[in-house]
Amino acid sequence: MEEMYEVLKFIEHGTTCRRSLDCVQGVSLIRRMKTHPGMDRRGMLVWFREIARCVDQYHRSGSGQDYRYLNPYSIIVTEEDGLRLLDLEAPDNASVIKQMQTGAVRDHFVRPVYDLGISRNHETDLFAYGKTIQFMLAYTEVRPSLTRLEEMKLQHVISRCTGESGKRYGDFGQVLKALPQIPEAESAKPQGKKQSLKRIAGGVGLGVAACLCLCVLLGVEKKSLVKAEEEAIYKEAEGEGKKKAEEKYERRILSMKEEQDMERTVCEVAEQAAEAGGMAADMPDQIRAEETEKQLITAYDNLLKYEKDPAKAEEIRQKKAELEKTP
Repeated sequence: MEEMYEVLKFIEHGTTCRRSLDCVQGVSLIRRMKTHPGMDRRGMLVWFREIARCVDQYHRSGSGQDYRYLNPYSIIVTEEDGLRLLDLEAPDNASVIKQMQTGAVRDHFVRPVYDLGISRNHETDLFAYGKTIQFMLAYTEVRPSLTRLEEMKLQHVISRCTGESGKRYGDFGQVLKALPQIPEAESAKPQGKKQSLKRIAGGVGLGVAACLCLCVLLGVEKKSLVKAEEEAIYKEAEGEGKKKAEEKYERRILSMKEEQDMERTVCEVAEQAAEAGGMAADMPDQIRAEETEKQLITAYDNLLKYEKDPAKAEEIRQKKAELEKTP
């Protein structure tokens, strides 16, 4: 059920930014994820970028003070699926702010030691941003699944925001540059460059996407993005949805050595498929096209060695057969 929220609005003026107030109808991000746990891949990446942009605008529009309470409760999803930051000073938002001050929320999204107000390099907000996208990835079912490259980039962003990598970002401008690019909409994808090689180029493109999606089907999930600390926030934040949240959390915990070995193998196959796709994008002659096709077929053969599910194995065989039929 949507409610009215007082939120922050930012107006860009060249290199400067001005802050104002607005009133919108929508829901908090935590409630949106609870009622709609499924989300498309492109929309998820757009939201990650939009959250970072809002915090960057907040910093540039004020005196350098941190937002302080960045988390799924303080982010409002509007009727148009846009994102806004909650106005922390508005009296009407007091009930939401009270929720954000619970122990589990603070323990998860707030740095263990920090000073309110101006912090060095906005480390407080960067930490909260890393934890927020980590939580969103763990909680949301993304369809189609993120590519391996996108997962790697997001893990890199999270580790630098939270300080796990030892090297932090200096500001949110750096975060925006490091985030994965937004994929083009399906209708905006360009047509094949050469008519004579159109079928094979299309087949390779589909094969690359299939290999990357199969990484997830084979069990390669966001292991590095899910920590044991998520369990506490699920228990307190979800209430009646506790069982569902815990089950979703457990599904993301991979079973040790066998799954780790599987991940390494499948990722190698995905990289092999991606390399084949890069060759297909600029094929100078028929010989290059044939070599590219052979490389992708080999990738499918490697996937079949590890797929135990008959239905999924059949899907791989069909994709392979499509390429083998290409004249």
